[in-house]
Amino acid sequence: MAIVNNLFLQNASGSVGKQLVFKKYYDKTVISKMPDMSKRVLSEKQLESNERMRLATIYAKFMYKTEEGKIKARIRLKLPAHKSLFHALVKEHLDRHKHLTLEEVEKGFMDDNPS
Repeated sequence: MAIVNNLFLQNASGSVGKQLVFKKYYDKTVISKMPDMSKRVLSEKQLESNERMRLATIYAKFMYKTEEGKIKARIRLKLPAHKSLFHALVKEHLDRHKHLTLEEVEKGFMDDNPS
């Protein structure tokens, strides 16, 4: 890991060729190698959370397809123009289904079949 003081790389962030990663920590830019996530094992709770998020994202994308759908959702959620509608739709879906099991959410999702 190297700390960069070069003016050209000072505001760099992201990755280069899946080899290097530029990270910002407060006023410092750090260069490190790309982490190896291939041996990562997710817990059952993490897998369930990922699946809930995937379903919420699909829901938000479906609602986001038409301009009319966006306007109706923004009015229904009473969302100001400067707030992210996509994030609000994801949050709405997650909040609406947080008391249900993942199987119940998926069953309801397949019944509605938004995509």
